[in-house]
Amino acid sequence: MFPQKLHALFCVVVAMMLTMVSAAQAEAPVRRTLCVWDLMGANGDTFAIMKDYRIAAAAWGVDLKLKAYSDEKIATEDFRVGQCDAAVITGLRAKPFNTFVGSLESIGSIPSYKHAKMVVSTISSPKAASLMQQGSYEVAGVLPFGSAYFFLNDRSIDEVGKLAGKKIAVFDYDKSQSQLVQRVGAQAVPSDVSNFGQKFNNGVVDIIVAPATAYRPLELYRGLAKNGGIPDFVLAQVFLQVVIRKERFPDGFGQESRQYLSSQFDRVLAMLVRYERDIDPKYWLHIPDADRPRYLAMMREARIDLMKSGMYDKRMMSLLRKVRCQVEPQSAECTENLE
Repeated sequence: MFPQKLHALFCVVVAMMLTMVSAAQAEAPVRRTLCVWDLMGANGDTFAIMKDYRIAAAAWGVDLKLKAYSDEKIATEDFRVGQCDAAVITGLRAKPFNTFVGSLESIGSIPSYKHAKMVVSTISSPKAASLMQQGSYEVAGVLPFGSAYFFLNDRSIDEVGKLAGKKIAVFDYDKSQSQLVQRVGAQAVPSDVSNFGQKFNNGVVDIIVAPATAYRPLELYRGLAKNGGIPDFVLAQVFLQVVIRKERFPDGFGQESRQYLSSQFDRVLAMLVRYERDIDPKYWLHIPDADRPRYLAMMREARIDLMKSGMYDKRMMSLLRKVRCQVEPQSAECTENLE
């Protein structure tokens, strides 16, 4: 009897241990690699933010290994070929992975950070989940990277007509930029995030479009020098996107990630505002209020043309118009249905 009781007890103990091991294995987070682009590499603010994201991701069943990149092109390529399971890159670089979210950076479509917060909240909700997925990829959240402005090496370029003949750096992987430059009669100079600042500082180009987050890291004050300026007119909003390979992550990870990153908007915004205040006040050029409607109309015309040609996603353009009209319902565009 006694040996039989021992045997039975032994079986119970073994079964309990196996159950515990199976449960531990089931709960063990999967290990994945997140490649993070940051102008300052591992020393930058974006990389620091993603360290906190890594801690949050553990609760969603993923142990992320962060890998820093100062060259966005390399980070994007490593993600494309599978060396990264996920990547943090700008919207322009992320556009081939999701055209809907990739159209966030369309010209003049998000006039302020107030609009941007509403947009991020909307696309981060469960209702928008299907739009965040395209093929094998999913956009697992976006973060603001700053309002984009013209950086001019000559502050006398204070009118659109004066852009004619000027050399403007455009990212060679975004065809919409070249088309916009051609509309104003300027000369497009193919560039990349890794060299457009240097071209501006060395006088190779007269104008670049950049957020304040690039001012210090790329030493854009060198290109501005004594005669440069930055018109205080927002051309677009720049975003960072977390793009993942869906099959490499647990179900529900993308939605958890989007909601978490959306909750970080105000934290990141405070950082962006500090960057903008860090720019020497002498460089800011005020665009008269009387001129702004005309510039907004020009950007809207360009945006509609680019949407019709397929450069911008129609669904995103419709969403952004709804947000603008929610903030400013008296706007003339709200009575029309062109976007």
